[in-house]
Amino acid sequence: MDIGKLGMFANLKEKMDWLTQRQEVIAQNIANSDTPNYRANDLKEFDPKTIGRDRQFILAMQATAPGHSQGLHKPQNFKDEEVRKNYEVAPGKNAVILEEQMVKMNENQVDYQTMTRLYAKHKSMMISALGRA
Repeated sequence: MDIGKLGMFANLKEKMDWLTQRQEVIAQNIANSDTPNYRANDLKEFDPKTIGRDRQFILAMQATAPGHSQGLHKPQNFKDEEVRKNYEVAPGKNAVILEEQMVKMNENQVDYQTMTRLYAKHKSMMISALGRA
């Protein structure tokens, strides 16, 4: 039985995927905080109502020989969206506010920890319900 296909676990996995990609975008913003003309990006807001409709849970396969098939790849449909026009711009036209990015990073970390705890709690409840505890 694949617990990843159950509703609650699929929802948690989707949120964790979104948080992982958001962490990458935030890290990129921080890394480019001194790049001239760089504007901070963020992902579009996570909408739990669309889970499973526009995304497939497919593992990408690696070709180890030229004749092997690549398989299907997991779609990356959490699009970047440009952050609002900043009022605070550095002389080099850089619009990344480090404090704002650090707050986003902290929120992201807390949300991810919450999702992992929920995942572990639901997994232990399933094991208990199956009588394997």
